[in-house]
Amino acid sequence: MMNAYLENMVLTANPVMQVILLYEKAIACLEEAREIMEKGLQDSDSIKSKYESLGRATEILTVLKATLNMEQGGEIAKNLSEIYQALLNDLVRITVEGDDPETIRKMVKVLKELKESWEEVERKVYGKPQEATPAV
Repeated sequence: MMNAYLENMVLTANPVMQVILLYEKAIACLEEAREIMEKGLQDSDSIKSKYESLGRATEILTVLKATLNMEQGGEIAKNLSEIYQALLNDLVRITVEGDDPETIRKMVKVLKELKESWEEVERKVYGKPQEATPAV
């Protein structure tokens, strides 16, 4: 039921809100992975959850980067592409080298700042922002 609701919300959201929803999901995934790292959980379920969360965050950042329109977006698209690539590089490094909750904390901060910028665009372009539910 909830998945159908979320799917409908994403499908009916305007393009800016879709980007905001992607940011929310990426942030939630990174925070989940960070919590597991900070708790030092080493059981197989926790390790699996951590890598699934890191994987989902990687997929989202890859989609965000791939959907940038470099011709129309100009300098902003170029800057976003560089930010997304840096975040992806961090995720690869963490996956290969091991837990780094401090880097994840910094990544979340960057994504929250970008999300706030997109929310400002949402307000200016579409008026009242759509209600977003917390990422599940």
